[in-house]
Amino acid sequence: YQFLTPDFAIREMIRPEWGVLQGFGLKARDLQPAQVQELVQLRAVHRSLSATDLAAFLLAREFVATLLTGDRRLSELATANGVTTHGVLWLLDELVDADVITPGEAADALNQMLNQGARLPQDEYRRRLTSWLGQVGT
Repeated sequence: YQFLTPDFAIREMIRPEWGVLQGFGLKARDLQPAQVQELVQLRAVHRSLSATDLAAFLLAREFVATLLTGDRRLSELATANGVTTHGVLWLLDELVDADVITPGEAADALNQMLNQGARLPQDEYRRRLTSWLGQVGT
């Protein structure tokens, strides 16, 4: 996988810092002038979505890429425009399946997210925790 983010999202990356994320391979992309105009138009219609969210949608659409988001409204906009979306649970599944992280690390990461206030579908995260913790030590 390659991971992209809008260039102006860099200033929002505090923990971990942009440099750490960049070291892991996250790349920043700027919008083309026509995309900036479309962003302004989208922002007027979709006021509940941030400019960064909309820029990520535009980049995903441009690159025919999957948009990673936990925002239901952004996911609905993307899906309505033919952009595939997934959330953090899918990402953790992919990391475990590719042996990038262990099931135990995925469970720890998920617990940390939940402890920091992440809102995830309860049935889905419980199923994963049960599965991942069942794989620890096997």
